[in-house]
Amino acid sequence: MKKKVIAVITALLMLTAIFSGCASQSPKSSAGQTITIGTSPYPAWYVWYIAQDEGLFKKYGLNVTLKYFPVYSDSLQAFNTGKLDMLNIATCDTVAPYNQGVGFKIVMINDNSNGADGLVAKNQYKTIKDLKGKTVVTEYGTIEHFFLLKALESAGMTQDDVKYTNMTVNDSGTAMLAGKVDAACVWEPSLSMALGSKDNHLLYSSADTPGLIPDLLVASNKLIKNNPNNVQNLINVWYDALDFYNKNPDKAAADMAKQANVSTTEMKKIMAGSKLFSVKDNIEAITKKQNSYTYLPYTITETAKFLKSVKMVDTVPSNPLDMIDSTFIKAAQKKYGEQTAPDTKALNNG
Repeated sequence: MKKKVIAVITALLMLTAIFSGCASQSPKSSAGQTITIGTSPYPAWYVWYIAQDEGLFKKYGLNVTLKYFPVYSDSLQAFNTGKLDMLNIATCDTVAPYNQGVGFKIVMINDNSNGADGLVAKNQYKTIKDLKGKTVVTEYGTIEHFFLLKALESAGMTQDDVKYTNMTVNDSGTAMLAGKVDAACVWEPSLSMALGSKDNHLLYSSADTPGLIPDLLVASNKLIKNNPNNVQNLINVWYDALDFYNKNPDKAAADMAKQANVSTTEMKKIMAGSKLFSVKDNIEAITKKQNSYTYLPYTITETAKFLKSVKMVDTVPSNPLDMIDSTFIKAAQKKYGEQTAPDTKALNNG
């Protein structure tokens, strides 16, 4: 009898250990807290709407509000003034707030632009060199401005070789569509809009500059300190959403298209310009040190140098690794380490 009791207890302890191990992969969310995530009209960030529509936040017991900002710069202001817990953000826009002491960490790379940013020109301008002396527009001090300088550099030119005009990215796309300017640097969906005119064509895209434009998820230090389980579970939600995207590409595209207010077919085309990052991609980009844009700290430094050159920041961060908290993405490796990110180009062509 005593042996039977001991056997039952041992079995129960083993089951407890097994279920505890499973639970450790998805830590319990802090009850009652509403987490507000800022998003904007950039392709990769619509993945959050897959999570929302497919009930993935509820799966982890998370109470999440996705705050959509039609004007991207408004989302930066909201996060920097403490109105958001997390934000989807371009790398270049992390430098100034970091220098100013805004408390946050980069916790994940969403994607690299792989054609979602481009230099559009009127058809008569066949090469970048043909833009010499012509009116080229984009928003000053943004990643599109940085991208424009890199495009010009590829042709042995500088900003002084063109008539540069400062214009918001949204307005740049509209002006290009209306034929009011000679060329514009824009991101999606303004890129597709500008290319919607038969009078325009694509001269240069971010597919020509791998790693130049990574898009990130940042979390406030307050959220990381007080509710690290929520941060971890939100990372898990993102990768569950990518898994759903892989298995149900049409439904995933429909979820994103609803928020973007475009058709499912248009959404697939827009998403094709983003190289979504797997957990493995994240870890390599954060830890595999090299002097190239495939290494996030290098990209941050080079971007900061650009911002300093145009007097948008005073200093270049001495150690960009201090801006990154890789704890959560490394913890996700156990569960999602073998997962591949959706191939957005293939899904668009399929």
